[in-house]
Amino acid sequence: MYHSVIGKRLVECLNRREGTDYTVRQFFDEVYIPLFFGSSRLMQNINNSPFDQVITKQKKELTEELKKECLRQIHGKVQNQEPDASFFLGGPASGNTETTSGQVTSLRIPISEEDIYASWIGAALGLMVQGGMALLIDADDVLLMTYDGWLAYRRFLDQTPKVKPLQINTWNGQWVANHMANEPLFDPVVDKDGAALETQKWVQLLFALSYHYREGPVRQVLSYVYSLGQSNTTIGFVRLNLAEVTRLGQLYRQLFTVPPGMQPANFEALYQTEMSFRAACERTEIGLRALKPKDVFNAQKTIPKPPSSTEAEKQLAFQTYQVWIIAMLNNKELLQQAEELADALDHFAQQDERGKTVKKQMVEELLQKRNRREFIEGITAVLERDASKRELFERTVVDLLSLSMDNVPLFLTLLRFKYAAVTAKRKENPK
Repeated sequence: MYHSVIGKRLVECLNRREGTDYTVRQFFDEVYIPLFFGSSRLMQNINNSPFDQVITKQKKELTEELKKECLRQIHGKVQNQEPDASFFLGGPASGNTETTSGQVTSLRIPISEEDIYASWIGAALGLMVQGGMALLIDADDVLLMTYDGWLAYRRFLDQTPKVKPLQINTWNGQWVANHMANEPLFDPVVDKDGAALETQKWVQLLFALSYHYREGPVRQVLSYVYSLGQSNTTIGFVRLNLAEVTRLGQLYRQLFTVPPGMQPANFEALYQTEMSFRAACERTEIGLRALKPKDVFNAQKTIPKPPSSTEAEKQLAFQTYQVWIIAMLNNKELLQQAEELADALDHFAQQDERGKTVKKQMVEELLQKRNRREFIEGITAVLERDASKRELFERTVVDLLSLSMDNVPLFLTLLRFKYAAVTAKRKENPK
């Protein structure tokens, strides 16, 4: 039913913006059908619909006569049959044995003809992301921006015969992410064979939304996450915490410089998450936790190795890991403390007598500790060897004891990154 809600919203938004007075049925007949099904290269596939039966099942060319017949069948079903998924998008199957029969109910839920036509429009507004899921964003400006992309997709299909049709939701994901990120030009991304559009990464769409709303009052938006196909999947409503996503980008720009030869926007463009979109949705809100960078906690096992100054993308990833941890900790004092502690431990490790590595080994073992108790025991051993940084070490212990169980491994991982950065800088600039 939510596809119907969103479809009606688009018609209302267009009427306000363009001064028209379309009803949902008029928009369906006069705008949607000619745009999506008026050419031999269709923009959308509706599983088991009359159009799908002709093209996919019967393998026929969709002539003008067949188009009119398909549309006549659709209108006939709307007027005379109980709604099912073949012409009411997102609706239940027509029987009790189909894959979407779980939605079949004996309750008499009122569904108007307008609801049915609006469901087709709403389904065409989904923003597809990697993982095969689509989002319907509860925001008028997003709906209008997506509609404007429909017109561009029609032109793209007509001018690019090599690229397969029926990818409107994939197109929407690319189109909206590009325009919300304020990119002046839109060059659709296709696969290496040039045969199909590539699906947008969900994290790139999230960054684009946060950029679009960065200066306004909108801090969160509601999205409906689903997939329509041979079998329908409904994740449900998921809140996108754009304020947290915005803060991640702002922190990066405050704390780090972009590696030479790379554009500032590459922080977002190259960002890779550990979670799949489906896993992120399970939290019912997507924010910082869902944006955990891929492989960030490999640094729990050993001290990370900083990339060289010529490895720009690796440098960016090295900085990204730290930014996410700092954002999660949300405490500038802990950031400063991690930097001071990394300096102190590096200084301690350099005090080894010639030919010995006892202190260096103590530091390396300390930095591989994975929990609060083990780390406190390790730093106590360092303190017993060198009391010059007693105040810093004692403050670290106090702060560790006050951190939540979730934040302790974050702080210890941040310390490993800071220590790696300090030792790398010392080696590059020996005194």
